[in-house]
Amino acid sequence: MIIKILLIGCGNIGFRHLEGLLKSDLTLEITVIEKLNDKIESSKKKINELNFNKKKIFFYDNFLFNKKSFDLLICATTSNKRYELLKFLVKKFIFSRIILEKLAFQNSYDYKKALKLLNENNISSWVNCPRREQKIYKEIKNDFKKNDKLSIQVFGNRWNLASNSIHFFDLFYFLKNDDHFFNSNTETLKKIPSKHKNFYELTGLLKIKSKKDVILLNDQKVSRDIIVKIKTSDKEYIVNETKQFVKIKCDKKNIEKKIKIFQQNELTTILVKKIFSNQDINLPSLIEAYSPHKLLYYSFRKYFIIKNKVFNCPIT
Repeated sequence: MIIKILLIGCGNIGFRHLEGLLKSDLTLEITVIEKLNDKIESSKKKINELNFNKKKIFFYDNFLFNKKSFDLLICATTSNKRYELLKFLVKKFIFSRIILEKLAFQNSYDYKKALKLLNENNISSWVNCPRREQKIYKEIKNDFKKNDKLSIQVFGNRWNLASNSIHFFDLFYFLKNDDHFFNSNTETLKKIPSKHKNFYELTGLLKIKSKKDVILLNDQKVSRDIIVKIKTSDKEYIVNETKQFVKIKCDKKNIEKKIKIFQQNELTTILVKKIFSNQDINLPSLIEAYSPHKLLYYSFRKYFIIKNKVFNCPIT
């Protein structure tokens, strides 16, 4: 069986998806859309260095080709005008599954329209917030007790707080497993230009709280290691994602062990195999990812206000 995949966007994250597809042991026909020819040429050179078989790959710089039906779409474009792109894809192609890169959409209005569009066309959709697929966070979730308090704190040095915050908001909802209401914000954030044209980043500290839970994001530590501290009522996990180890504190004991943090190319290989062997994948569905997106829009809205109106959240 030949599985047909359409990959839209072959920049940094798009190429990681492509690597993962090429490493898969499935028989794939991969169509890549990338509007920038220099990225196409760069990708072609890089894949020539890889060993892969049972794969056919085609590159295009536009949508003017005859293929109409795909088994999976992976949308690795930037987040601006994502809903317009999605409308175009649904009209032009036949497909039943799509993975969207984060941010899925830049505002709640487009997000709700996308949910309706995909539901009406019976398309299964996921957002690429892959910490749900990391073994260490699945282990923590299994240890988590219902109604337990939860604190997630993230530390590092300029780790793109605005665009990567969605991963940790999603991790909170994954562990907590309820629709949560935060009622307190403390922040010392500054808007800065992103490396992507017409996008922005935020740097500084954000702390949001509910009655007993907290999320704290800090990108001003000296160390470039990404440290994720997760506290429950009786345990504390200190996950060093960069050096791939975890310290667990519980019952006056300290445990340290190595962990495996899958990179995006490894995750794509895993996800595609699960999808086409009818296994559940742990990425949030589009509806599941709505709560963390709403939290992001709410937390950052005042940094993107023009004439008292919040416009698209210009982060990717």
